[in-house]
Amino acid sequence: MELTFANKNLWKEIKEIYIEAFPKSERKPFFIIKHSVKIGKAQIITAIENDILQGFAIIIPYKNMIMLDYLAISDKTRSHGIGSKIMSKLYKQFSDKKIVLLIEHIDDNAENNQQRIARRKFYIKNGFRSSHIFINGVSGNMEILNNGENISYQEYIKLQQYALGKLLFKLSKITLVESPLPKS
Repeated sequence: MELTFANKNLWKEIKEIYIEAFPKSERKPFFIIKHSVKIGKAQIITAIENDILQGFAIIIPYKNMIMLDYLAISDKTRSHGIGSKIMSKLYKQFSDKKIVLLIEHIDDNAENNQQRIARRKFYIKNGFRSSHIFINGVSGNMEILNNGENISYQEYIKLQQYALGKLLFKLSKITLVESPLPKS
């Protein structure tokens, strides 16, 4: 498998996996992702095997942090270690940075709670831990995970403001919520 930065020939395939992997409430309009890559704010790392896109990670570097905005693996190749290989590449390439991501809060009443639990286990297995920061916004209730040094709520907000831009950040309605988990 080859891990490399995406080229524009893959946009259609990236979009298909993106739509398949994330609920509509968690997706940014795809043209915004393309624009962010075009202006150099975001980067896409792709996993390709036998000339077939297996998955990708969209990252946004900012100061001493990297936001893992999206990690998506094709449903045809999910559970074959591709996500872990992408994570390993990110750790090596950005070993001097904090890597930060959002996941859906575990919620026994959510239709996709088992999927949420599986995602959280994946990231914990791959070196992330809870920042003990929980937010609410238009994407729902989310937990912030990171590796490396802990991230503060203020750092996270600055990272999101940079990643989204002023307008989308305002529309995201991000607010801090009380931690539903005990600190460990």
